[in-house]
Amino acid sequence: MFAINYIEMNIAIITRPDYRSPRILAESLKLQIEKAGGKAELFYTINTLTRLNSYAESKNKIKFHFWFRKKVMNYRRDKQVLAELKKFDAIIISECSPNGFWKHLYHVEKLKKILQKPVLFYEVYYLGNAPTQIEKLVKSGDALIERYDLHLAVSEVTEIKSKPESTWNCVGLDLTSTGLEPVEKKEFVALVDFLQPGYEKYQEEQIRVLNELGIKTIVLDGRYTTEEIRNLYNQASIFLMQFPEAFGLPIAECLACGVQIFTPNSGWPMSWRLDEKPTVHGTGALPACFSVYHGSEDLLTKVKAFKDQYDLKETPVKVFNTFTKHYPHFYYGNTSAIKGIFSLVGDK
Repeated sequence: MFAINYIEMNIAIITRPDYRSPRILAESLKLQIEKAGGKAELFYTINTLTRLNSYAESKNKIKFHFWFRKKVMNYRRDKQVLAELKKFDAIIISECSPNGFWKHLYHVEKLKKILQKPVLFYEVYYLGNAPTQIEKLVKSGDALIERYDLHLAVSEVTEIKSKPESTWNCVGLDLTSTGLEPVEKKEFVALVDFLQPGYEKYQEEQIRVLNELGIKTIVLDGRYTTEEIRNLYNQASIFLMQFPEAFGLPIAECLACGVQIFTPNSGWPMSWRLDEKPTVHGTGALPACFSVYHGSEDLLTKVKAFKDQYDLKETPVKVFNTFTKHYPHFYYGNTSAIKGIFSLVGDK
């Protein structure tokens, strides 16, 4: 349907303007496309796709006149964005799941009709590797894999693992231009991830143990710019997870800084499991840059042991080397996959 030569490709990547995972992924993807010889331009205008929905389709809880006012206020800008997108050979939407599949949020079908160009989806995981998410989308009557011409994912593993095929490819993540690298630490610092509702006991346990060991602790709370959060990653020696993650961009960025990851369950960092056949929400094998603990006493023992042998300069490098040995595509990206994705689109 779309006979396209990759080397001639000029790609538009649409994402959110705020400094969250979709934007970081979009910027990584732009870098990978350019390294592979293509061209890419970022559009922080994903809300244009929201305004393609009619009021009835949007399921918006605000009153009609507020919705209409927003539509009118953005009419010219949205029209300009769509006109600019028509100049590109393909469009990639970088957004979280299930957001990218909710019919009331982004009208992807109308976008494809307007542009008559292939529309791809880039996320940390491929929907086909997340059966729990598929089940929820089916129940809500939302879109599924077929919504996009091709899917791009950071990892081959989420709830389950599968190899790339005609519907998707694993392009990894390029963090090389972020400045994230193992640096010598000034002191041993523990970084505790954001509190997650329903998982409060884990943070309480972690803080209690860290206080008992007299370790300097930073608890993430509120909002941070990308620069601010990365400065904290650079300061940290260990990072303590709070919640099961489909991928966990903070995990990748912390490991890039040589920060050891502590988790109370080896199944929490889903995409990082090395098992050949991981199961849905199952435990898994993790490399030495992860420390798995079971309960407060085990956490105390393992944090103390890690701190006792910690070298402010050498340990971060050791953690980083373990990270890149097992997950090179999570730091350097996957150029060969990038070069092949549009030939897959052309075959559709």
